[in-house]
Amino acid sequence: MTALLRMTAGLTHWAVAFCVLYGLHGIGCAGGWAAVAIGPVSVQRLVLLLAWIGAVLASVALTLWLYRTRGDASTDQIGIVLGWIGVAAIVVTGLPIVTLPACL
Repeated sequence: MTALLRMTAGLTHWAVAFCVLYGLHGIGCAGGWAAVAIGPVSVQRLVLLLAWIGAVLASVALTLWLYRTRGDASTDQIGIVLGWIGVAAIVVTGLPIVTLPACL
């Protein structure tokens, strides 16, 4: 059971991060956060950037923890690889935050 949890941790974290970013985007568009500016960025973009950066850092920390506590089993190695795939997926998922307009 522990091996299964370790193997799916990275991609599960990506799924949670995706849901959080998607939810914050919808809340921000409905609440008019894109129209309120804090310095050079809107409140919505700032909130999404902070959530995205936090998710990337948390995913990196999770993957490094998986690497530090690994054993000799191949499932541990698979968990580490899937952890890095989860980090890459979070980075790619968040790229529209910095490249596209907040609400279309």
